[in-house]
Amino acid sequence: MKKFINSIAIIAALSMAVMAQTSESFGGLGISVYPGKKGASVASVLPNSPAAQAGLQVGDVIISVNKTLLSTVAPENQISMLRGNSGSSVTLQVSRAGENISLLAKRAYISVQDLESQDVSVWFGKNKNVTLEELSYLASQKMSEGYELLGVMQRGLLVDSNVENLNPQQMQHISLKKEAVKEDIFISSNTSNITKNSLNFVNRVTISFSLVKETDFARVTVLNVKGATVWQKNLGKLPVGNSDVAWGGANLPAGSYQVRLESGGTALIQKFELR
Repeated sequence: MKKFINSIAIIAALSMAVMAQTSESFGGLGISVYPGKKGASVASVLPNSPAAQAGLQVGDVIISVNKTLLSTVAPENQISMLRGNSGSSVTLQVSRAGENISLLAKRAYISVQDLESQDVSVWFGKNKNVTLEELSYLASQKMSEGYELLGVMQRGLLVDSNVENLNPQQMQHISLKKEAVKEDIFISSNTSNITKNSLNFVNRVTISFSLVKETDFARVTVLNVKGATVWQKNLGKLPVGNSDVAWGGANLPAGSYQVRLESGGTALIQKFELR
């Protein structure tokens, strides 16, 4: 009986892993969350989404949005706090492994659309044992022009790329309007004219950045396209100006990555390619 009750509780919790209702568009971050009394727990982070670019990770608990504590917001209203106008910035306070981290993100125009089992059957002649590759292809054919596919979700959670033989029930495909995503261009600065923190360059050996003011703590993190941390280093006291840090990029596979610099309660993100 106890096992049955626990199962019901888990199902109820999973039903709260909400990113959007089916077939809607909004300004958002590209995450699904479990709203709760202490904040919104991140259940999925869509690759290449604003959330991934900001450094959000599965398991993070978002405890405040633009300085409003989510513990003071009813769980059913927390998702609306994370949404806003496309292009608007949002400051998130995140609890991760007992540590509070401040992240900056810019909302994008995100579209959530049903991926009907009937459509899958028409395209592939089957309505079960489909692959994520097949679902992603079908989704790409149904997206509106000018949108980029972020991923396919089932029951509010990102479908894992390793899962095979899927049953396409309660599926949605998530995309964002390309015009809403603008990458910052970071330019190397001399110590004498630095006006803001900046990431200068990244290669397989060195990460170079500049700080506008002295800091007692900084952290540099490198993430892969799935938002997983592949390298991280906490740095001690750093001066104003340019700093270089050696990192372990020599043995990583070629592809797209992100580097995140955290300092003084802010975070800067830059995409880069390893070749």
